[in-house]
Amino acid sequence: MNGFLMQELIIQPVDANQRLDRFLLRYFNQASRNMIFKWIREKKIKVNNQKTQPNYFLQPNDALIFFLPEDVLHSLRKEKSLPRKQRGDLDIVFENDEILILNKPAGLLTHPDKTEYKNTLATRVCFYLQHTVTRSFKPAPVHRLDKNTSGLVLFCKSPEALKHYNALMRDHRIKKIYQCVVEGAIADSGEIKGYLTKDVVLNKTRFTSQALTSASQEVHTLFQPGGIKKNMTLLEVELRTGRTHQIRACLAAIGHPIIGDTKYGGRKLPHVTTQLLHAYKLILEDQVYEKESPEILRFWEAL
Repeated sequence: MNGFLMQELIIQPVDANQRLDRFLLRYFNQASRNMIFKWIREKKIKVNNQKTQPNYFLQPNDALIFFLPEDVLHSLRKEKSLPRKQRGDLDIVFENDEILILNKPAGLLTHPDKTEYKNTLATRVCFYLQHTVTRSFKPAPVHRLDKNTSGLVLFCKSPEALKHYNALMRDHRIKKIYQCVVEGAIADSGEIKGYLTKDVVLNKTRFTSQALTSASQEVHTLFQPGGIKKNMTLLEVELRTGRTHQIRACLAAIGHPIIGDTKYGGRKLPHVTTQLLHAYKLILEDQVYEKESPEILRFWEAL
């Protein structure tokens, strides 16, 4: 007869802000919903050593405690390997024992969501680094890029590295710098300060100078022109805050939408297959990592 095994799992930021029951259904991917609810009700699963409701929203660094038979812990959690055609090639910019910096192509999600679970940058990284995957940790991104934004994404290979780089990100000690091509001529450097409010129905964010609701988020964006051609500007943009669609919404709000970004008013031009926005530089603890976008360079040189 199998004995009981107590296991602790620390919630990483990438897994936070979701209901406990939904997280557990993904974690124990062979378990039924009724089984998950029963474990929570019988206090076989606790959060921070306290009985918790299934609808509790997990927070970063919450400690999940499992007290379950050993065979259950092993049999109801099965890793799903990616089909070969979905593993994809990784464009590795830098790698050491702690971190992995990748150049994400446009059209690929950074992390699984309800529309795509298997073929994402995170799942490809987990396959590449499968030797580091444990029952309580998978290599995880410190930040994300929109699906149609290309560029550099930082992954951590261990819980210790993830904690360290999440702290750097929280303290604004990681700089993220982007390239883009926008409508109109911008002659001078500038900044955009205000608030973004998400429209869930349209899946867009609206920029305003004042907060519209309690859910509005403060944003700060810096920009510097790199050239002007045919009433378009090659722009370098630095994020001082990191919000969903921040660059796209902020630039559109000042009358300079990104070329190819039709959601925010940008034109769709011939031979432009995606929005011309690329995260080309990461600065981590005085180390600079760069990779420019061939698509943006080709477009700009052809003007």
